[in-house]
Amino acid sequence: MEIEMRMASIVIPDVSDGGQIFVPLQREIVETFRKEFGGATAYECFGFWNKSQRQISCTRVDVAFHTTDENIQRFVEIVKSAADECAEGGVHSIMAIKPDGVVIFVEGDLYDGTK
Repeated sequence: MEIEMRMASIVIPDVSDGGQIFVPLQREIVETFRKEFGGATAYECFGFWNKSQRQISCTRVDVAFHTTDENIQRFVEIVKSAADECAEGGVHSIMAIKPDGVVIFVEGDLYDGTK
């Protein structure tokens, strides 16, 4: 039996330029995806951003789910919540890939624009 789903992803830095550690948030995202969608896979990766002079250590979390409107909306809500938490540490935005393959950069509401 074959079950067809689509993959979506979120990329969260390990640490902000200001030193805030986001590893607990990464674990929280994995746990949320596990509860909401049945599982997740996390990978270490590196990001590069034009406003940073360094390689940014990150974690990419993939999740597969049926692409109902409700599931897509819930995924975007989880991404937005993560972006808000990252914004508190000075991270401008986080990258996510929606199940249709569209890459989005989601800014947190609390980002103050200083970093």
